[in-house]
Amino acid sequence: MGSMLKFKEFLSEEVNLSDFPEGVFGDLPVEKKSENSKTTVFVARSSDRLTDRDEIARNLLQAGLNAQVREKSGQSVDPVHIDSGFDTKIIILVKPRSGGMSETTLNSSITELFPAIGWETRYNPTGSVDDFYDHLLKQDPKNLKSVNPKDRKSASDTIQKASESSKFNEKMTNAMGVLKYIKDEESTKSIKMVHWGYRPHSKPKGVPKNHPGDIFLEFNDGTILGVSLKAGGKKTKEPKLNTYVNPIFNSFGQSRMVKNLRENLWDRVYSEIEGIPSKKAYDGSGKKQTSKLLVDLFKKDSKRYERLYDEALDICRKAVIDLFNQNRDKTLDYIRSEILRDAPEVPTKVIKAVKNEYEEITADDELGVFLPLVRFIRAYPSTTSKQNWFIDLKSKDSTVTMEMSIRTNKGGSVGERKLGQFFNLSVKYNSLKVK
Repeated sequence: MGSMLKFKEFLSEEVNLSDFPEGVFGDLPVEKKSENSKTTVFVARSSDRLTDRDEIARNLLQAGLNAQVREKSGQSVDPVHIDSGFDTKIIILVKPRSGGMSETTLNSSITELFPAIGWETRYNPTGSVDDFYDHLLKQDPKNLKSVNPKDRKSASDTIQKASESSKFNEKMTNAMGVLKYIKDEESTKSIKMVHWGYRPHSKPKGVPKNHPGDIFLEFNDGTILGVSLKAGGKKTKEPKLNTYVNPIFNSFGQSRMVKNLRENLWDRVYSEIEGIPSKKAYDGSGKKQTSKLLVDLFKKDSKRYERLYDEALDICRKAVIDLFNQNRDKTLDYIRSEILRDAPEVPTKVIKAVKNEYEEITADDELGVFLPLVRFIRAYPSTTSKQNWFIDLKSKDSTVTMEMSIRTNKGGSVGERKLGQFFNLSVKYNSLKVK
């Protein structure tokens, strides 16, 4: 460390990489991920995380900084903390060079986990985003009853990585809105615990593993309320169902039809692409090669790429429509369990976070009242849209129509979305029309 510049004695309120001693991170890529009045978080990317973490700590100590490695529950490599020498506390996380939690998962976890922690630790949601995040950074998931022991690492990752989200402020504000909802619910009925329903095993005892709730309010009288969370603007209409082709077929007990669908797609769409892997491999072991070929196809002939996607979309839409037309009782059961979210022992509320407030979504009441009267079901495609389709539910005298859609919903390159999403496209129920 002989070439290291003398550490700066006077630092600005904002902490930057240039404020660290020269060479302290070696050749590792490092970026600042978050900063507020109390804590600044830096992330170093490494392919040998433990060795490089120890080297960073040693370099900091040699530069005269009191750097300490502190155990953090859920972290596979504990972070480096610096409590003095800067205007804020410093946390240095050493992360893999690639991989990690997707932003979609991170964003949903922020709006689900953070309100549960906020309630358990008695945080007042009237503070700022920075105050709330400061509060969360002080929490250790291993001490939280709202977090299932098997989810401690995921909880810790969510807390540490939250600031990496491109929607950090928006999702943190939404989380504060959900926390307000929990506190308002508590004002009418005493809550014993709020549980983060991260995975099927995370749901509290007595809750079905397939329950749609994201968090669960366990009341002192022993009853439980599942809460399904959405986020959006005041005027946005959030879909009542937001799922994928594969889980729909599995819910109907028709996984065999998925096999037929993917083979049909290869025969009629993907086999037209030169060099595509075999029918058995194109969306599995050969997926990487398929993705590259799709990108190349789009660059060479984007019109042909879009034509093939439209054909694949039509095949998938027809398969889902056929499924819903197969058996009236199974379709009604699916609507009850996955759209109306009926679970007799554990009811569900759908709460939409709007900035730092919330509103309850109750537009499905009419569908729930009508469903027991249904005698006939017909699913059919839109004649004006490539992605829309409908389900007519008919009683003796009336008809209601569920407006549905199927489409790609992934970001990234054309090798990952559209044709790169294969058969497992997004399926949504958007609204109800009464005829």
